[in-house]
Amino acid sequence: SFHSALSFRSTMRPGQVGSIASLLAVQSFVGASAIASATGTETRNADDTQVLIGAHYFGGWYYEPPGSYSHFHGYSPTGTPTNNFFNEYPSRVPLLGNMSTSVETIKAEITAADTALDYFDILFYDGGEICGSNPDPNLANCLNAALAFMLNSTDAWTNVKRLHFFLSYSNDIDRNNGHALVGSAGDAKWRGLVATWVAAMKHPRYLKVDGRPVFKVLIPDVFLTECGGNASLADERISQLREEAIAAGVGNPLVGGGWQNPSIPSTAQSYPRPHPVGYMLYPQTTVACKTSPECNIAEYPQTSILECESKCNATALCTAFTITSGQSGGVCTLKSVDGPGAPSPAVDTYVRVRPTLVWEWTGTYNDAPPVCPKNPNWICPEYVNSWQPNATPTGAKIFPYMECGGYQGLARTNHSKDPQPYLANIIAGFDPRPWEEHAPSFAMPSASEWETVLTQIKAQCLDPRNHFGFPDNSQPNGFQPAFNIYAWNEFGEGGILAPTQGEGYMKIQTIAKVFGRTD
Repeated sequence: SFHSALSFRSTMRPGQVGSIASLLAVQSFVGASAIASATGTETRNADDTQVLIGAHYFGGWYYEPPGSYSHFHGYSPTGTPTNNFFNEYPSRVPLLGNMSTSVETIKAEITAADTALDYFDILFYDGGEICGSNPDPNLANCLNAALAFMLNSTDAWTNVKRLHFFLSYSNDIDRNNGHALVGSAGDAKWRGLVATWVAAMKHPRYLKVDGRPVFKVLIPDVFLTECGGNASLADERISQLREEAIAAGVGNPLVGGGWQNPSIPSTAQSYPRPHPVGYMLYPQTTVACKTSPECNIAEYPQTSILECESKCNATALCTAFTITSGQSGGVCTLKSVDGPGAPSPAVDTYVRVRPTLVWEWTGTYNDAPPVCPKNPNWICPEYVNSWQPNATPTGAKIFPYMECGGYQGLARTNHSKDPQPYLANIIAGFDPRPWEEHAPSFAMPSASEWETVLTQIKAQCLDPRNHFGFPDNSQPNGFQPAFNIYAWNEFGEGGILAPTQGEGYMKIQTIAKVFGRTD
C-alpha cells in the first residue's frame, strides 16, 4: 500500500535512539485483584447493543538526552529542524500532558477517553530504550510505559465506566529482523512476550468480545518475516499464545491482523512457492520438538523426497519430514504436530506450508491519503512532492480534510464482504509535517466535518451487510460492530483525538453526541 511502501509509521525510529537516563521507576505489577477492587468492577465483555469505538494509542512520548533521537524532534512548517516540534505547531499541544511516561497524564487520558471510547488499541513494542525498572522487563521499555501505568496503577481506572484496552503487537520496528522468532532464541523471545500479554489480559479492563480477549498483530507481513517466511511457524506462534491464554484462564484470544489498505479487499496472501508441493525447505527451522523423540511418527530408509512427501501427506498428524541432507533420497522421518525439531546439518527439514496465516479479523492503521492505482506506487499526481517544505511559500501544501475523510468512507466498503470481519478505521487527522514524512498533509477536520464522518461510519457499522467489527458468535450476524480511530495521540503525524489547545475537547464531545454517550 501507499503507506506501507513509504514506511510512514513514526515508530520505526526507536532503533535510532541512544542511551537514556532513568526517567521513570515503572511500578511493579499490582495484580488484577487489587485493581478490580480499586475500580469497583470486574472484566466486562463488549456491550452487544452498541457500536464499539476505539482509538490507536502510541506510547512514544518521552524525552531523550541531548544528541539522541526523540519523537519530539522534527521540523517547522518551512523545514527548520527543531528539538520540540510542539513549539512550531502549538495547536497540537495536548491539554492533558504530552508525556506517556507520566502517570498523571495517563490517568487524565483515561478519564477523558471514558466519556466517548470503549477501548484504547495500545501499540506494544518488544524493544527500545529503558525508562525504569519493572519485574517484567517488557514493561520497562519507554514505549510501553503508558501500558505499565495502566496495568499497575491502582487508581488509574477509578470510576471508569466504559473504557477498556487491548494490545497490538507493534512489530513495525522488527521489519528488518528476519529471524527474530526462529529457533530456540526466537522461541524464548516469543514466550517472554506471550507471558507479558497474557498477564495483561488478566486485567479487569482488558477488552473481551464474546468472552475472548482481543489481540492484534499490527503488520502480518512483518510477523511472517520474523518467522523466517515460514507460515507454519507463524501459525505455531499464534497457537502458543492461545495455549498460554487458555491455560491462564483468560480465554482463547480473538487474534486479528492489521495494516490492511482500506482500498484493497482482504484476500489470501501468497508465499514463496514450496518444494516439494505443499512444503518448504527450512534449514533454520523452527520450534523444537516438545516431547522428543515422540514427535517422530515414523522412519523409512532409502526414500526419495517425493516418496517421503507422499508418506507425510497420507499420515495423520504429519506436519513435516526430514531427509538426509543434500541428497535426492535417504532416511525419511515423519514429524508430528509437536514440531519438526531443532535444525540439523545432517538432514533437510521440509515443513508443510499453510496457504496463508488466517486471522480472525483484520484492521487498518492509517493509510489516510486517497490512492490512484494507475499511477506509480499508487500516488495521486497532486500529492507528488506536496510534502516538501518549499512546496508553497509557507511550507507543504495542505489539502482539505474531506479529501481524506471522504476517501476513507468509500474505501472501507471494499472490505464489506471480507472472509473475516474488518475493524473499520477513520482518520482523526493526518498532517505529518513535523516529521517531514513523504506524504500529503490534510487540514484538521472542522466540527461539522468530524460529525459527518462519524455519522457515516456509524451507519456503515450498523448495516449488517458490512462485516465491520470483531467476530462474535453470540451475535445474530456473527460479529460485534466496531471501528477504530487513527489515533488518540499521534501528535507528529496529526492523528489526534486527545484534547489539544487547537481543538479542545471537540472530537471526543462529537463522538459522544453522535453515539448518544451522554452518561
